[in-house]
Amino acid sequence: MDIYQLRYFLAIVETNNFSRAAERAFVSQPTLSAGIKKLETELGASLFNRGSRKISLTEAGIRFLPHARTVIYECNAAKQEISRKTPVKRLQLGILRSLPTDRLAVLMSDFNKAHPDIQISLKDGTPTQLQNWLAEQRIDVALSVTPDAESDFSFEPLYSWKYCLCVPRSHPFAGRGSVPLKQLDRLDFVHRTHCETGSEIARAFANSGVNPHIVFRTDQDDKALAFVGAGLGLCMMPDVLGADTIAQVAVEGINIGRTIGLSWAKPVDNEIIQSFRLFAASHDWHPRRPGNKNLDWAR
Repeated sequence: MDIYQLRYFLAIVETNNFSRAAERAFVSQPTLSAGIKKLETELGASLFNRGSRKISLTEAGIRFLPHARTVIYECNAAKQEISRKTPVKRLQLGILRSLPTDRLAVLMSDFNKAHPDIQISLKDGTPTQLQNWLAEQRIDVALSVTPDAESDFSFEPLYSWKYCLCVPRSHPFAGRGSVPLKQLDRLDFVHRTHCETGSEIARAFANSGVNPHIVFRTDQDDKALAFVGAGLGLCMMPDVLGADTIAQVAVEGINIGRTIGLSWAKPVDNEIIQSFRLFAASHDWHPRRPGNKNLDWAR
């Protein structure tokens, strides 16, 4: 398989016509057709439905398309990299999927302003995925929970969060300092399916005989916050997540939290990683919100 064949393939996809694709690729139509035929032979599958009026991708073509685009993108990026007189500084950053988006966005924006010469690529995942990517050197640094004790990673803690009960501001619980766990039995709940401590919270509920009624399951925190604020259910969430429409209340019998920090491979600690570590350490991860006075226990 050659690069020119992928370029022919993408030209046809973009123009939806063999003649126009040949013009875009600066070759004759027979040359383009021969290149596509050779590509299909190598793949062992037809990539296009060649109708009399319209050309469309086959199922194999649809599956092949993202791979072709990735190869061409990486090829172009490699050419640009080699042609640069000064190598680009890059930081591959893995981030925990459930981190507060607003604070993370501010951190990225401020870091880009302070270090415009460093390009950051973000990749989000679960704690297990992030540790695997670090080990495989697919990322340079992970912003996540404390790594496993047996892992060979350095870890610098940045902040800690505790899990609390998020309720609408109009809810009777909103004005209370804390709520007994048993009072949550049979209440409507929004369930965060991506919660790192979901099994611990479920175990605490079960041990106390609490059986919440799950009205909605989501892996998106903005949806969970919106549904709670609208009064559709309560939700156990990290205290660093919040919205103006909700109040956060401590739950008696629940003392579950996590420490969030930066992990990186021990032999690797270059200037770029050090710059990001210093910047992240000075970041404000716990913005104060109205109605959070009952959560001083979580600091």
